[in-house]
Amino acid sequence: MNNPSDVNSFIFNAEIDSNYLHSLYGDDYIYLHEVFATVLNDYESLTDNIEFNYSSGNLNALKAAVHKIKPVFGFVGMTAVQQECQHFEDLCGTVASPEILNRDFEALKNKMFQSKLVIEEEMKKLEIFNSQSA
Repeated sequence: MNNPSDVNSFIFNAEIDSNYLHSLYGDDYIYLHEVFATVLNDYESLTDNIEFNYSSGNLNALKAAVHKIKPVFGFVGMTAVQQECQHFEDLCGTVASPEILNRDFEALKNKMFQSKLVIEEEMKKLEIFNSQSA
């Protein structure tokens, strides 16, 4: 026999730590949808700030910009990306110029782009899930 809570459980993308999200939000999928929407609302300005500071060569501002987006990934359960941000932050404190970080920056930028796609997709899935659960 199926457990009723299993039937109504939301299945997250493999990039998302569903156990971590559950520890933060429980089964409040309506609130979780709001969190994903808020993250997406601020996402572009946060990534634009990272790009700007990388282009301007300001390592301290680049480190601060990456630090600012880092918790966003935790809010949506993307703890691996959060760790990648921390690693990049650490690198910013050890190099003399942003050019040295070129490969690492491109990798982080690509990961952030892919992450946005996952967040957008999960938000759409949450919207459908919530409308069917109402």
